[in-house]
Amino acid sequence: MTAEVSRRAVLRALGALPAVLAAGGAGPAAADSADTALALTTAQRRLAFATAAAETLAAPLTTLAGRLPSDLTGVLWRNGPAEHERYGHRYGHWFDGDGMVQAFTFTGSGVSHRARILETPKRRRETEAGKRLLPAFATLPPEPAPIMAPDDMNAANTSVLAHGGRLMALWEGGSALEFDAETMAAGDFVAWRADLAGAPFSAHPKVEADGTCWNIGCVVSPRPMLLFYRIDPQGRLAAFNALPKEPLGMVHDYVVTRRHLVLVVPPFVIEPERFVAGPISFLDAHAWRPELGTRVIVVEKETLTPVRRYELPPGFHFHHGNGWEEADGTIHLDLCRAADPMFAIHDLRAVMQGDWNFPSAQPHYSRMALRPGGAGTVEQAAAAIADFPRIDPRRTGLRHRTLFALTGARDGGWPLSRVGRIDPDRGAVDGWSYPRHLIPEEHVFVPRGEAEGDGWLVGPFLDLERRAAGLSVFEAQRLADGPLWQGILPYPLPLGLHGTFVAS
Repeated sequence: MTAEVSRRAVLRALGALPAVLAAGGAGPAAADSADTALALTTAQRRLAFATAAAETLAAPLTTLAGRLPSDLTGVLWRNGPAEHERYGHRYGHWFDGDGMVQAFTFTGSGVSHRARILETPKRRRETEAGKRLLPAFATLPPEPAPIMAPDDMNAANTSVLAHGGRLMALWEGGSALEFDAETMAAGDFVAWRADLAGAPFSAHPKVEADGTCWNIGCVVSPRPMLLFYRIDPQGRLAAFNALPKEPLGMVHDYVVTRRHLVLVVPPFVIEPERFVAGPISFLDAHAWRPELGTRVIVVEKETLTPVRRYELPPGFHFHHGNGWEEADGTIHLDLCRAADPMFAIHDLRAVMQGDWNFPSAQPHYSRMALRPGGAGTVEQAAAAIADFPRIDPRRTGLRHRTLFALTGARDGGWPLSRVGRIDPDRGAVDGWSYPRHLIPEEHVFVPRGEAEGDGWLVGPFLDLERRAAGLSVFEAQRLADGPLWQGILPYPLPLGLHGTFVAS
């Protein structure tokens, strides 16, 4: 294991972070149609960001149409903000609510659903006080309480990692939270090493075919650092490194290749003086600095140290699809990229009030190439708005020919209304548009045969007319044919973020 800073330095930086934060105080459509004539009311649109109907939920799904593949068995684990309003206080951004883990269990003959709000230390502290106490990503409570440790504001609301015999709910600025597969009750925060308790652990870990799990963490203040983790297939920390003094932007995702980790750092940077100036949320402490350009850091897997750096034009993104490298060392990667971060700053706040105007620049599927000599390019590769990219997980870090994503257009409705299949070289291949009253969430690929892309695409949706959540199963190579099967629950669910499928 290599390290450019000592364990003591990591502890000092993580220990100082709380002080800095505290200073801031109907059924499926028969055809591929967008149903553009159907108007949605504000109340219907707000349903997508309403607090879950109960702290625990459980019910079977009733078939709406089609036939469920008998050989599709396992659990689709999902996570997302689900407690948007509590004690009369409503969060102002999609990413703020307390997390709810969900399990869609496929038996081959049916699908059942279970969900539970995670009782994190943050939520427990607010329950005992009978009011909102702790800052969220983009919202401050009326009277913010002191933050004593990074995980004090950990909402565990972004994704799920199943690895090394554990299930973990992931956030962004703190630890993974273990939870029980049967009861879905929250357990303890995971400390990969004693001195790393509370260290940021990204919501987008990458698990390679051999079971090795890679992840990053970003410490933005008071001393910027990038953290790198290698976790063995048994769930034990195999290597760690911390790189100090990196000029950081907001880094939510990254890619792995055969030999490297690649971080694309947008010029959306935190400005500590904004915290000092007065109560402000973590999001609002950031500033868009396009003059800094996009910085790309290529880190060698073996040593977890940087070996290449690139400077590219400014842009903002949350999500990647995959990365791979040629024999000559050229690295290729996917990203869903926007011109600036205004969709995250403005649009994802407006949706909390039922405003779906989406005036900001939205992300599009783009490709980046990084050549060994230092030259790099990025280009938009598909015309449609696109986000929530997923690949066949067996191709993680390897050359891939297929990427799945939610896509869409500006038509006055939810902008990610279509599930699409994209060839990195040719752009969009095929897809299927959900009717306007069905709002799809991230769809994940579930392998079936040995060939890349042979399998199913599975994802939930929210039916704004029925006021109920549902689930779709597609033949991954024939999306244009529409769902093989769709089922519906007797209750709605707030839109979530990310998940993973664990085959049985």
